[in-house]
Amino acid sequence: MNKLISDNKGQLSLEYILSSMIVILMISLISVPILLAAIDYSNDIIDSINSKNELSKITDAIDFCYSSGKGSKRIVYVDFNQDVNMKLYNDGENGLASINLNLSDNTKEISNSFNCPFLNENIHLSKGFNKIMVKWDEDCEKIEVNRII
Repeated sequence: MNKLISDNKGQLSLEYILSSMIVILMISLISVPILLAAIDYSNDIIDSINSKNELSKITDAIDFCYSSGKGSKRIVYVDFNQDVNMKLYNDGENGLASINLNLSDNTKEISNSFNCPFLNENIHLSKGFNKIMVKWDEDCEKIEVNRII
């Protein structure tokens, strides 16, 4: 009779272990996709903020050269997490700098304005560090923005 009671206790603890494993498996199947989506969303926000800050460095250099006048020059170093094309153009009265940032589920345009009204260029910036020179030569009528390799 003692043997029969101890076998039932072993079977009962095995059932609890299997039930617990099924519950843990179900919770992990539900929570892992939610966690991955949250991580992607957080990375997208971080990439957007970093790209906006790097674009702001370039537009600040353009504003510096425009306000300082002919003969001014500024070199900035920017670091992007992916290859981007920067578009500098005029919206009618002010200039705009914009890039299209590839996020996990779509593309977002990041833009920043600057005071120079006559700038119109497209510049390819590669992933990683880029050296950008913004200058306004004495004999030139417009500011030049170039990537230095």
